[in-house]
Amino acid sequence: MTRSGWRDLQNWEVQRGGGLPTFGTDARMRTILPRHFLPVFYSLVLGFVLLASDARAHRVSSVSLISYLNTENNTYVLDAAMEVVPSEEQALNDQISPEDAAREFAQDYLVVMFDRQDQKPEMSIEIVDSSDEDTPEELRRQQVLTKLTGKIPDGAKEFLLYLDPRCPMAVVMVVIKDEQPSRRMQVILAGEYSRPVSVAPIVEGDPFTGEKSGAAKSEAAGDTSAPASAVATAQEPENGSAAPPRGRGKAAFLAGWRSFFQGSWLPWLLTVGIFLLTLGRRTVFTQIAVLLVAQSLVVALAAWKLNPAPASASTVLVLVIAVICGEALFHRHVRAWRLPLVAAGGLLAGFDLAGSLPFTTLFGKNGAVTGEVIFYLLGTESALVLVALVSAAVLLPLSRFEWYRRSVVQPVAIVLIGFAIFAGVEKYL
Repeated sequence: MTRSGWRDLQNWEVQRGGGLPTFGTDARMRTILPRHFLPVFYSLVLGFVLLASDARAHRVSSVSLISYLNTENNTYVLDAAMEVVPSEEQALNDQISPEDAAREFAQDYLVVMFDRQDQKPEMSIEIVDSSDEDTPEELRRQQVLTKLTGKIPDGAKEFLLYLDPRCPMAVVMVVIKDEQPSRRMQVILAGEYSRPVSVAPIVEGDPFTGEKSGAAKSEAAGDTSAPASAVATAQEPENGSAAPPRGRGKAAFLAGWRSFFQGSWLPWLLTVGIFLLTLGRRTVFTQIAVLLVAQSLVVALAAWKLNPAPASASTVLVLVIAVICGEALFHRHVRAWRLPLVAAGGLLAGFDLAGSLPFTTLFGKNGAVTGEVIFYLLGTESALVLVALVSAAVLLPLSRFEWYRRSVVQPVAIVLIGFAIFAGVEKYL
């Protein structure tokens, strides 16, 4: 067969639907698959693989803290003992040393505060071997001793330690004030503050009961005016109901962002599934708006303890995602039940977010503050809008081609249904 005859045969097979027309003599056929599509597609796949991989160098696995407060010299020292675990790949361990891992942890996650004002302590790091001589080399562990030192600000009343919401673990802390240790050990979760410790000098008695004794003396003397710290504590919820304390707005925003991406796969699977049926501008905008309103309403009510999340919300959400994605396999136009179905999915997605760890860490004990709820909602809504924009940017250019529904919509719908079912049953495995 001649070369021209072979090309004619290829074009004839393409016109019969025998494959993707990536080669041929017809210029219109060659433009069906964009030249830059495959490099962009492979780059996206590589990016997802790199993001999903959990290869890490040296990392901190546990932290225990001893905080020394000296009210006579107005100094503080935080001794942090960090267990550092190496990676299985030596090349990664060479990139980040144990000292760098400990320094990054202290700078990114540990926030020393006096009267809720961030401090910038000086840092020193020392490495010790926490394993004995009989421990095999591959099981040896190194402990990094990180010391944070600084001056207590003049007029400061309370010492706090804040743990950044991105911190992957809890921190255990003991406070020793003027060489007298506290009676209880504190466990600080991500996104939470430690119990406040007064840094006012105590003339006599236990420094941790001085406040109580001072209050008792004021009552005995007939003084009805409350101490300044008590007044500040009493006024804090009232002021906080309008705006969160400094630094907590950012923490609430990050908690909302983490809830959407790290809490469960279901909310962003629902968002992507909306784009499979149709990409009409008005239709998609209406569905995303309904999803945002329904999801934010449930999250806000759950934060204010007005609408607790039912245990079966995630299971029902899996069914809604399966119906929304499955509808794209059988229909090409929006039906009357589409918006109520999306609204139901938004309500269930809100319940799913309200059951996530960042949500319960932020609103579980202290209740909701209006400013924190607003920033948390901004975090979840920003994450949803980002997923919607990425989905539109990927699917809109492909929707122009004839093979879009057969080669894109149907496989993606099946994959999303499978992921939703897996995410729904994963907690039972």
